[in-house]
Amino acid sequence: MIAFLRGLVRFLDEQSVVVDVGGVGYELLLPGIEAKALRSRLHREADGGEILGREVSLWTYYHVAERQPRPLLIGFHERQDRSFFELLLTVPDVGPTIAARSMTIPVCEYAGAIERRDVRTLGTLPGIGKRKAEQLVATLKGRALSYALLPAPEIEELPAAAAADYVADVEAVLAGLGYKRGEAARMIEDARRRAPSVTSAQDLLEEIWRGARDE
Repeated sequence: MIAFLRGLVRFLDEQSVVVDVGGVGYELLLPGIEAKALRSRLHREADGGEILGREVSLWTYYHVAERQPRPLLIGFHERQDRSFFELLLTVPDVGPTIAARSMTIPVCEYAGAIERRDVRTLGTLPGIGKRKAEQLVATLKGRALSYALLPAPEIEELPAAAAADYVADVEAVLAGLGYKRGEAARMIEDARRRAPSVTSAQDLLEEIWRGARDE
């Protein structure tokens, strides 16, 4: 089981991060609030400079299922964030993907809504809805109190990366995975030719991996 990773950031967007650990690139799904917290922290540390290549430490949750095409690795800014995520998994019909998608607000606010029986707020979270919100309250009321007392992460409002930057981000990911510049450029060009509608780093990477599997 992979419980913790420390390495260099090779790629980061609103949904995932690629961490280079000793030359091996680990792709981690990031809940929305975790991606914002990580990006904000890295920008503070970089003092306005480049965040790619900076060291990061993440607590991780490793999940593999029989019908899942590949293992899922989910990253968390703090250990207690992962612990709260695992608490969400005890709710019926809430699996790792739904739990991760729903974490778009700080853990303290999420847990506070559970303790207040605030079904309306919980129901607005991605993948939850009214029925699951009621299940969250029924299952976790009284068990989420310690998380409601946690401090909120320091998150600065940062401008979104320019659309043109996503190709450079993908080049950095491929370089971190050991591909030479010319080889990376060819892979990117081929992927963009196959899927001209791609407009994000994540989609471009997925198209590159799809093409590699088909070769």
